[in-house]
Amino acid sequence: MEKFLVCFFLLAVIGVLEVHATRESYQQQQKNGRRKLFVFGDSYVDTGNTPKFLANSWKEPYGITFPGKPSGRFSDGHILTDYIASFLGIGSPLPYQSWKSGGKSIQDGINFAHGGSGVFNTIYFQPNMTTQIDYFRQAIKQKIYSKQDLNSSIALVSLAGNDYATYLSQNGTLLVSG
Repeated sequence: MEKFLVCFFLLAVIGVLEVHATRESYQQQQKNGRRKLFVFGDSYVDTGNTPKFLANSWKEPYGITFPGKPSGRFSDGHILTDYIASFLGIGSPLPYQSWKSGGKSIQDGINFAHGGSGVFNTIYFQPNMTTQIDYFRQAIKQKIYSKQDLNSSIALVSLAGNDYATYLSQNGTLLVSG
């Protein structure tokens, strides 16, 4: 029970996204250069990190509406990452696995999210939040972004029910007061 409450608390705290859209902060970010979006979480924000052999998101009908073919997104259209990136005036960040394997452009940030992940290890065996943050730390150590880049960046964190599903699958119980 205690683990469940800790998980719930962490999800509530981590799930908060603050975007300072005041005129002053927007102007300051414009002076500091192009903004970056760093994404951590699960399938609600994963743009293609989950391996093809594990995920149906690489098969039709996913991606038919956007981007026009299956791309690893757990949606037929845009996901939260795309909307936040659009709001910021940048492209959707490249999935970490794509950057790691091909060295493609990361001018808009990096997406570390994996479908099926959680704060803790889940039944889906995808990198949890700690591992995703470690990937980010490794990228920072490689100095692929300047301090100025990081100062004008935003982190999007989105986690849904994978921790709950894991808890329940391991004979956890829901408290029902009646």
